[in-house]
Amino acid sequence: MSGERIGVGLIGLGNSGWHYHAEGTLAGSNDFELVAVTSARAERREAAAARFGAVAHQDWQGLIADDRVEVVVVATPHHLRESVAVAALAAGKHVVVEKPMAVTTAQAGAMLDAAQAHGRILTVFQNRRWEPSFQLIRRLVGEGEVGPVWRVEERRMHGGKYVVAGTDRPHAGSDLATWAHRGGGGGVSYLIAPHLIDHQVVLHGEPPETVSAVMHTYAGDEVEHYLDLRLGFGGGVLSRIEIFRENVLDLPKWAVFGEQGTIMCDDFTSLRLERADGTTQHYGDLAPLQSCDEFYHQLAAAIRGHGPVPVDPREAAHTVAVLEAAHASARAGGDLVRLETVDGAQ
Repeated sequence: MSGERIGVGLIGLGNSGWHYHAEGTLAGSNDFELVAVTSARAERREAAAARFGAVAHQDWQGLIADDRVEVVVVATPHHLRESVAVAALAAGKHVVVEKPMAVTTAQAGAMLDAAQAHGRILTVFQNRRWEPSFQLIRRLVGEGEVGPVWRVEERRMHGGKYVVAGTDRPHAGSDLATWAHRGGGGGVSYLIAPHLIDHQVVLHGEPPETVSAVMHTYAGDEVEHYLDLRLGFGGGVLSRIEIFRENVLDLPKWAVFGEQGTIMCDDFTSLRLERADGTTQHYGDLAPLQSCDEFYHQLAAAIRGHGPVPVDPREAAHTVAVLEAAHASARAGGDLVRLETVDGAQ
């Protein structure tokens, strides 16, 4: 640790705010101190104040005005993030925004502009960059183990409709997370796809040039439960992302196809490398991601002037642009859409 702990204010105490940020890392951090919390639900903020030793503010405006808060973590529903983040940046706070950083590219652009105008750090909690399986895939590709990559497939399967946090783990409550099933930020495209889009942008080292998507929505539902997303990169490289809200069969999580080999990952605990020369290498003991201490280690270093932010917000803005293009493509029956990135994101 270098210097005093950095004061954090947490806005939003649901699945992500409570379990991934507060319980997952901040409660045991040597770099940060969770000094303030707020939630729309009074019982939730009072419980968090008791659990984490933080002050409970009645609203996010009061939390932002708290002089002890140096970093604001915005873990609200997606459609509420822009106004909170922009206000926090204007108040001189550094800001961590949950993924996706926004619902529209206009919102993402406003956040980037606010960070630049006020000289504050803005970063996005793309925590699954630190997933051990992805870290290993990225290393193997970077070391040329499969040669030039020409196709990537990545999938996620969820266990049904999204519910609120339980007392001891996320997504374990009995009530539906209603906002996650409404337009304007709900559906698997906004809830899960940001992780996978970010993986592809990082793996290929650039945003895609083209986007196409199809989605399926059950009768009576407002948002999609299935997404099939195709991303076209330079040189004809293609990535396919599939997300299922409900799926009985657990499909392989990753397939990476290169000119000299293939990487297959059936789950988050192991993968195998099949080389063109007929040799195979197995990798095991890859623990599923639980917390993300490394994100906050890098954030502390960046605040203290010792390194870059853990996630460049311009990269996260690419994800928002992809999501916007995906919905435009799906509305047009899967038409190919050329990606328009957020101003200042390249």
